[in-house]
Amino acid sequence: MSSPTAHSPSGPGPRRSRAESPADRALLPDVVRAVIARTPPDPAGADWSVEPGAFWCHVVPDGAVARAQGWKLHVPATPLSAPLVLARSAEVLVARRAAFKFAGTPAKVAALVSGRFARGGGGKFLTVYPADDEQFRLLAEELHRATEGLPGPAVLSDRRYLPGSQVFYRYGVFKGVRELTADGSFAARLTDPEGRPVADERNAWFSPPAWAGDPFPDRPAAPARSTATAKPVLLGDRFLVRGAIQHSNKGGVFRAEDTRTGAQVVVKQARPHVGAGLEGLDVRDLLRREAALLERFGRERPDRVPGLVEVFEQQGSVFLATEAVPGATLRRTVAEHLARDGEACADDRTAASRVRQLVDLVATVHELGVTLHDFNPNNVMVTPDGRLVLIDLEMAAREGERWTLGATPGYTAPELRALDQVAPALPPTVDLYALGATVLHALSGADPVLAEDLPRETARPDERRLGELVDLLSRDHALVRRHAPLILGLTRDEPGERWSLDRAREFLAGTPAGQEAERTHGERADADRTLAERPDADRSVAERPDPATTRARLLHDGIAHLLATMRPHDPERLWASDSFGETCDPVALQHGSAGGVALLARALGHWDAGLGLPETGTVTREALAEGLRSAAHWTVERQETLPSDPPGLHFGRSGTAWALLDAARALDDAALTDRAVALALGLPVRGPHPDVCHGVAGSGLTQLHFWRTTGDPRFLDRAAEVADGLLGAARRTPEGVFWPVPEDFASALAGAWHYGFAHGVAGVGTFLLLAAEATGDVRFLDAATGAGATLATAARSGPAGALWPVDRARHLSDSPELARHWCSGSSGVGTFLVRLWAATGASDQRVLDLVDGAARAVRAGRVTDSPATCHGLAGNAEFLLDAADRTGDERHRAAAELLVEHLAAQAVLRDGRLLVPDENRRTVLAEYATGLAGSLSLLLRMRCGGPRAWLPEGGPAHP
Repeated sequence: MSSPTAHSPSGPGPRRSRAESPADRALLPDVVRAVIARTPPDPAGADWSVEPGAFWCHVVPDGAVARAQGWKLHVPATPLSAPLVLARSAEVLVARRAAFKFAGTPAKVAALVSGRFARGGGGKFLTVYPADDEQFRLLAEELHRATEGLPGPAVLSDRRYLPGSQVFYRYGVFKGVRELTADGSFAARLTDPEGRPVADERNAWFSPPAWAGDPFPDRPAAPARSTATAKPVLLGDRFLVRGAIQHSNKGGVFRAEDTRTGAQVVVKQARPHVGAGLEGLDVRDLLRREAALLERFGRERPDRVPGLVEVFEQQGSVFLATEAVPGATLRRTVAEHLARDGEACADDRTAASRVRQLVDLVATVHELGVTLHDFNPNNVMVTPDGRLVLIDLEMAAREGERWTLGATPGYTAPELRALDQVAPALPPTVDLYALGATVLHALSGADPVLAEDLPRETARPDERRLGELVDLLSRDHALVRRHAPLILGLTRDEPGERWSLDRAREFLAGTPAGQEAERTHGERADADRTLAERPDADRSVAERPDPATTRARLLHDGIAHLLATMRPHDPERLWASDSFGETCDPVALQHGSAGGVALLARALGHWDAGLGLPETGTVTREALAEGLRSAAHWTVERQETLPSDPPGLHFGRSGTAWALLDAARALDDAALTDRAVALALGLPVRGPHPDVCHGVAGSGLTQLHFWRTTGDPRFLDRAAEVADGLLGAARRTPEGVFWPVPEDFASALAGAWHYGFAHGVAGVGTFLLLAAEATGDVRFLDAATGAGATLATAARSGPAGALWPVDRARHLSDSPELARHWCSGSSGVGTFLVRLWAATGASDQRVLDLVDGAARAVRAGRVTDSPATCHGLAGNAEFLLDAADRTGDERHRAAAELLVEHLAAQAVLRDGRLLVPDENRRTVLAEYATGLAGSLSLLLRMRCGGPRAWLPEGGPAHP
């Protein structure tokens, strides 16, 4: 889908730092208030509004002209310079009565200059909204003089006012009307001279609309950015850039050729003032430190790190050139093995070698008196001959030295997570925890990322949660089972209880001491199970509940959480979301209220059918019905305030209408039924976007659901119209039939020729198959059969099961990038193929073989996948249940139950409730595809039976 996918952790991440105090929150706004107080009052008596918000503090004078768009100014700052930058800028802006906003606290300033912040928005501490172009030019000059010489990072999306200036400018929206895009998110649009809405592009380079002109016509034109005519870049008069490995706010990482030697090198950039904190350090300091460590390693252990070539400065940035290490990171190597073979390591011998070398890498660093702090699978390279090399030493420091310390989720010891980002370097024992977690990943592919239990006073010990995960993996993973004592010994919560490197080596060598360690590990595990009561339940660890009991608790606590965190009086969103979800349709299925509404409706329906929640739970039928009623009516009222009703099931209003109808039936609410019916009848049934998530196939599924539920023939006619339109939109190629998104369509998916369920062949094929069953139209069945043949042609089958490329281009290029999730891979493709196999007489053995292959693929993903529906375990388990129901093969049901055990192993405690976290495994979100509602939908199906959610199957369900 066009939402962020679940990514593996890949660098320093958020940490548990000191909460902002009232003084922190007041510091910068008080600077502005002080400037206003000492500025001579306006003769007309006009006043100022200073309004702190969640991130920005807005400062607006009475009577300010509210322009929709134009040239705006940005002034960057670091956390140290922010008060002075703000004070000097405010003197100018208050005197000129110009509206502006600024990052409201020092922590927000630090976030803006972080190396992980979006490149297009990094550094924009203060934004000015001039009343007109004349004031824009006046303010640019005055702000330039006021802030000249003060530190702050360059703003990549803008043009610098003058060489060396701290004032930047770009053309963009001031306070434009937010529009709901075809992708289901809101965006403020620019208006071109013909009155047409156009995107306000926030690129990491200066890219004003061609029609905006130039506010400084006498200045040389800004250089055009064109990849087609880009000239080779020579860095440091020596390194010829051949390509980019990655770009981030802190700078690029490039593949280059050393023109002096002809050798291939990697060049890392550190931009000035990025990553700056209150201590005055920035990413340039980290890169220089890394260079010093590489030089030392090169003298003493050159086989363990890339060779240092040169450190140099260019245009304010620091660059580090090192020898290029052939091969791939350990994370990428493991991922490739999993995709190809279904296992993280090729064989036992490879596994043993990797574990020994990981221990040796950490030992080498410690022998030199340094603590790494950020040891993880991304910072280890695997060469073609199997040698491990350590890279990215930016966070390494001697114990006690004040330094920027890394934090990669899942690989960070508790004592490191508890520190601020800049703190005295820790003892080497902190690396032992990271070593144990990295060994687990090397052997299985698992990332031991566990969301934090809250409140912390009742949190479960990390080592116990990790131990349960390792126990689960050990059941059917011999390498993890064999190395479990080592992994758990290294990852004890208390630093002093962690295994030493010598003890780890003894264990790996199989010496008597190592065998004794393995034996005492088993005894200690038994002893742990007799400890005092678990903080998350009224039972001892020895009485650990069986999987069915855990599933029942997750279901009950999840519904209780939805009811407790609902915000029916919030005019914007019913449940809180993350930063991306907050930009999306608040009543849609993907990130809005529809998923929670539908889940509560199904739960109430099952309750009334005698299949309620656990008897000992706190959720009552009355609370469930009242919560559903409140959520449904909030959704209706919010939907009526929103512009347009796009067709998609997940990002459009089809999911909203579906959820409201289910709520109306569960509540026996005729008025709500009428509103749901009116919304469904207003959905588009023709349109340029064909897919399920954003397009008309999603509308078609909803029309079928309304027909099945109400018996109203209008909905069947409308479903047939959708199917007719899709027949006309089909594009036939030598690779099969596709339903591409038109290239000129205003969508991030424009030009996509996808195979998967969310955006491609599998999803459209599923709708056409269900339309054929409902209408009896053989044309729809023929098209669905053609979709199945297309997917069979694209399948890649092997030891890891059957997987698919995301799109036709990857298929044609024989790309190794394959997917197994519901959105674009095996789970979603299998969802369609098992229905096609059942609907066509169950006679095509090749289709059944692909279903079995897809099932093997998603079962293999139990180790690595997030708990979510779209890209994770919940969606994969739903497919396995489908396969069990239709083929009668109970192995698929057993695999689904295993996936749910892995989902439960990632559960987090929040206020005493055991909850399934979101797809990033860091928090709990209510939404369907990436959060709690989707996981609860699976758990409800497993407990109570019934069809899969969001697929309208079977004959009419009306009386």
